[in-house]
Amino acid sequence: MQEIAAAAGVSRTTLHRAFGDRATLVERVSEHVLAECSRLFDEAGIDEAPVMAAFDRLIEMPLPLAKAYALLLAEPGAYRIARLVEEIRTQDDRFERFFARGQADGIFRPELPPRWLVYSFGAQLTALWWAVDDGFVGTRDATRLLRATVLTGIATDAAAAPDPGSEGKP
Repeated sequence: MQEIAAAAGVSRTTLHRAFGDRATLVERVSEHVLAECSRLFDEAGIDEAPVMAAFDRLIEMPLPLAKAYALLLAEPGAYRIARLVEEIRTQDDRFERFFARGQADGIFRPELPPRWLVYSFGAQLTALWWAVDDGFVGTRDATRLLRATVLTGIATDAAAAPDPGSEGKP
């Protein structure tokens, strides 16, 4: 609580007066983060806009979305509050529909489950946030790195050849 108060530029007493305890603070911050994710999804148009246009808008605003994902993943307390868990599921479902539309349009790989794409994209966002926050990636490189990693992966064409042990399974 002391670190949060210092980061917010208020005293610990003020923070306690506003939120009471850590659990309430976690709940309020998680609510804010989920609302921010929803707003960014709306702005990108993931529900109705052409998939690549929506994807491009999402990755043009990677740092706010990345920070939101990182905050949610860093705080397991949010996953103990039923209504927040339901909101997380709702947003995951919404994002899954976006990826499924992209698969139907031939944009995203069809052999990967759409929910896997949700988790993978979220992990990339979280990694991006931490890389920027730690100073390893500049904010100007964020969009380029996210786009390249999500759309083309990390392997060269030679390394991306089918795994001989997979017997054609994804």
